[in-house]
Amino acid sequence: MAFNLMEMVKNYFTADFTNQASSALGESSSGISKALSAIIPTSLAGILKKSTSGTNGANDVFEMAKSSVNDVSTAPNTPLLMSQEKGNTMVSRLFDGNHAAIVGAISQFAGIKDSSSSSLMSMALPPIMGLLGRHAEQNNLSASGLAGFLSSQKDHIMQAMPAGLTSLAGMFGLSSLEGAASHLKNTDLRNTDLKNTSHTAIDDVKTISERPTAKWLVPLIVILIVVALLWYFSRSCNETKPSTAAVTDTTATARNNDTGTAMRTTPPDTTAGSIKVQLPNGKELEANKGGIEDQLVTFLNSNWKSLSDDSLKNKWFNFDNLNFNLGTATITPASEKQLDNIAEILKAYPDAKIKIGGYTDASGNAADNKKLSQDRANAAKAGLDKRGVGSQVIGAEGYGSQYAKYPASAPDDQRALDRHVSVSVRK
Repeated sequence: MAFNLMEMVKNYFTADFTNQASSALGESSSGISKALSAIIPTSLAGILKKSTSGTNGANDVFEMAKSSVNDVSTAPNTPLLMSQEKGNTMVSRLFDGNHAAIVGAISQFAGIKDSSSSSLMSMALPPIMGLLGRHAEQNNLSASGLAGFLSSQKDHIMQAMPAGLTSLAGMFGLSSLEGAASHLKNTDLRNTDLKNTSHTAIDDVKTISERPTAKWLVPLIVILIVVALLWYFSRSCNETKPSTAAVTDTTATARNNDTGTAMRTTPPDTTAGSIKVQLPNGKELEANKGGIEDQLVTFLNSNWKSLSDDSLKNKWFNFDNLNFNLGTATITPASEKQLDNIAEILKAYPDAKIKIGGYTDASGNAADNKKLSQDRANAAKAGLDKRGVGSQVIGAEGYGSQYAKYPASAPDDQRALDRHVSVSVRK
């Protein structure tokens, strides 16, 4: 029987670990278990992508795997909960700017907090890497050998991705093999059923045709069979294929959306942890270091009023924790905190006004993209209106893929940079 990496990793995380993680994170055991069912294949997908990205990526994964062998224990729950700091570093090396979007999707799927999903992933990665390292040692694999082994496990990884989260595979450049296999299997079954039905009908026709008193029925039955076949194939060809929408990107990218001139700010270092952002009215906000709150308050504390209107239009700040349900403008519950923070900032700087912009990547239909980006910009504005700062939000505009930097054929980790909701300060 072929080796199944997914089964080995899943069997490592015992019920004892789930219970201890539940207690440590303040989440239900069922929520932790459900989150793990997504974190394990997602982590392996990220490791697979990294290891097959080139020599440097393969060496990086090999080094992490070798250094994590000691994180594998016969009693995984105790050392696992102590490995979060090491896991944070691995998350940064594997997922780059996609981490927040991945965590948000898993949190929504499992019904737990974003912070819990993030911590759980950081706890799980070191022993997952350690299991890979141990497998490499036992089989005398080199960096390229380990990358080849991971490639051979792609089917198992994709099949383990929970329903509803297979779109995450796009972030790793993996196709949904499970969905493709399921479609082919169903097609084969339908064709087999149709073939059997056709043979049965033909046999019936043959039997009837041998009856001289019923020969007039043969042409009618043949016509009915032909009509049925035409209807079946017409229906199969015209089935509507479900579309997959990407999770809103949280990378901090600034654009001059009024003139079309693009510029980029420094992305937030979300792996550096939380900081306290001090407001002039004495309030403190908990935010990501380098996130939108940090950048926006720094800007508002500067001499920004001396800038021209055109200069202000060139300065945009991206939400780094504003996510939506897939393909919709429904803001996830975990994103409400960032809207709370932006509202508090506007209250602390009553002279400042902002404009909201929504953006998508270049894939899909341009008109649909523009509508989705407009709906999401409107949703962000409505959230701020509800918090009592609507008078300071002078507009919300969706630009769709109009200013997308990367083509539709680009890898998802590049196109993700074009998906965001941003704000620009105005006088």
